[in-house]
Amino acid sequence: MERLNTRGKAARMVAAAVVAALTLAGTFWADDSVFPFAPFRMFATADKPNEPVLVLRTDGIDTTGKKFELDEQNAGVRRAEIEAQIERFKADPGLLQSVREAYAARNPGRPPLVEVDIVEVQHHLHNAQPTGEITEVVLARYRP
Repeated sequence: MERLNTRGKAARMVAAAVVAALTLAGTFWADDSVFPFAPFRMFATADKPNEPVLVLRTDGIDTTGKKFELDEQNAGVRRAEIEAQIERFKADPGLLQSVREAYAARNPGRPPLVEVDIVEVQHHLHNAQPTGEITEVVLARYRP
């Protein structure tokens, strides 16, 4: 076993100091996007006890009028992918054409989609308990 020379020790100490400084700065001023130099807060917070829990869903309506959820199995799109880009879809619902195309590619022979919606499902709470009240709000709608 060889011992580190002075230069090797100094390099390790500088690297450790840089990582520590980035982690400390990230803890106070950054968000999840700079993980691992900031806390991963996605699951570290709780919803407010009297405010709704928000869940996004992507719906499709085909030419027969049938409405159904678009997901990873039938459209190749995960909810997290939609959530990560929700502001883009709200600003330009035409981007949902790609979801429509992905559905068509995975489901040849099925009726094509005439509408793709991103729906925010609000599960209402009272004292951190579900009230049974659910509100749905369409955040983006694409009709070719």
